[in-house]
Amino acid sequence: MMEDRDFFPAALKALEPQDWTEIASAMTNPEDPLFSEAAEETFDALRERILQLEQEAEAERH
Repeated sequence: MMEDRDFFPAALKALEPQDWTEIASAMTNPEDPLFSEAAEETFDALRERILQLEQEAEAERH
């Protein structure tokens, strides 16, 4: 991966201990945005809209 090959080695060379401390404190809530409650609500709404469109299309076919 590009991160393993390029980013992490460069970060290890460039960042100081206080930088790592700051990064660690910023990561106290490492919530995955893809699986957050807000994302779930968005996907639920999208799922409902798709099902609604499917039902409407099916009704038009008959």
